[in-house]
Amino acid sequence: MTLQQLRYAIAVADNGSMNEAAKKLFISQPSLSGMIKDLEEELDIQIFLRSNRGILITPEGMEFLGYARQVMEQYRLMENRFIEKKLKRNSVYRHSIIRLP
Repeated sequence: MTLQQLRYAIAVADNGSMNEAAKKLFISQPSLSGMIKDLEEELDIQIFLRSNRGILITPEGMEFLGYARQVMEQYRLMENRFIEKKLKRNSVYRHSIIRLP
């Protein structure tokens, strides 16, 4: 299970459709469907019920997506805390270099 798979599953749930989620994620619908199917097989659960009208989230899927959203939020917080801090620190160092003639 990867962060990308979690992000994709959340996008599918939020959009209610594999097609719409794929468009917003800038990937093909078959690629997205395959990644979601791989995730479901890895976890041995069905997150989504698929039909020609879209998707429905299963009860197990609802539970999984709750955890997936928490993981993604924690990742965002860590990214903001540590990666952006590093980028700001590096930017300060670059701008504080004194050039001598």
